[in-house]
Amino acid sequence: MSPPTLDRRGPDGTEEAEGVEGTGGGGSSLVLAYESPVPPHGGYRLRILHLARALTSLGPVEVAALGEVGDASDEPFSLVGVPHAPSRARALLRSVRRPYLEGLHASPGLAAEARRSHPDVVQISSPFFLDAARATGAPVLFDAHNVEAHIMATLAATEPRRLHRARWAAEARKLERAERRVAVEVDAIVTTSELDAATFRSWGARRVEVVPNGVDTAAMPYRPVGPGTTIVYLGQFSYRPNERAAIELIDDVLPLVRRRVPDAGVELVGRNPGEALRRRVGPGVDVVGAVPDVRPHLHGARVLAGPLRAGSGTRLKILEAMAAGVPVVSTPLGAAGIEARPGDELLIGESPRELADHVATVLEDDALAERLSHNARAFVEARYDWSVLVPP
Repeated sequence: MSPPTLDRRGPDGTEEAEGVEGTGGGGSSLVLAYESPVPPHGGYRLRILHLARALTSLGPVEVAALGEVGDASDEPFSLVGVPHAPSRARALLRSVRRPYLEGLHASPGLAAEARRSHPDVVQISSPFFLDAARATGAPVLFDAHNVEAHIMATLAATEPRRLHRARWAAEARKLERAERRVAVEVDAIVTTSELDAATFRSWGARRVEVVPNGVDTAAMPYRPVGPGTTIVYLGQFSYRPNERAAIELIDDVLPLVRRRVPDAGVELVGRNPGEALRRRVGPGVDVVGAVPDVRPHLHGARVLAGPLRAGSGTRLKILEAMAAGVPVVSTPLGAAGIEARPGDELLIGESPRELADHVATVLEDDALAERLSHNARAFVEARYDWSVLVPP
């Protein structure tokens, strides 16, 4: 990452100093997060973790996260938990006029922590932390993990139920207003993909850079793909696009795969699987839920399949699988922002039929599975290892 040059400005937006070179400029950095980066379960936490580590090369770093935090005594940054009791009911009531996520992330305590820390630069991971960050008078960098408005828009476009479709469309409009405001008010934006960067530029952002999601390949050992018929899917299943992808995998893709590979089965690994997934548990469908370490589940699978139809940013689950040596089958949107070559490092399919054909072929063809496995690991090491993306 080539860090932006950020001017220091007061709460009213007027310039106060000549500039702060880089994201920390040799001074202190404050990272505002809505989840603790440790333990690093899930793509959001992992990105916060690795970017915070990278920032420490520029000066002291404090991460302030909503809710309980894990043990960061081995990390090069300090970690502070800000008491937070989000109310879904209250957020839903406020969402008549404001984005639902704004209600969930609202935290007077986070703003107080930001003012107390007197940072030289603030990195926010939610558009709804902008006011808290601005109150410090420091330059603000927005680490945009996704374009949230795009996620809601794709949910609306693929939702068959009329009321839900209207709800997602309304939420998309509210989120776009919020993200457009952040685009023009922060000093710089970092996105995970060029597609997201183009969106923020079109909304008037003054400085946008792309730092893709990555993988610590040293911590994700490679295992040659072995025999078996397990199809794995990783994700936080309270995130609606992941839940819908898992349902499509079970309901639409798996039955087609079983016409060619009768003993094929699906394993869902990740936090917060809801009732819609748990009631699908049965022969060949295992909802594992949260695990302390995803590596045994990746190494025990023959293929990762991701029929994502909604979302933004880049999918860490795909990069983790590729690093582990697990062949990947994905929709084009699921692999968006990852510059892999279809047919060489992964397989791409759009319809359930195409996805099922690719999955079944990987289950049947050892040579193909081995080639995808080796190519994917080499690709991730060269392009998406965190040491490549944010070198010390």
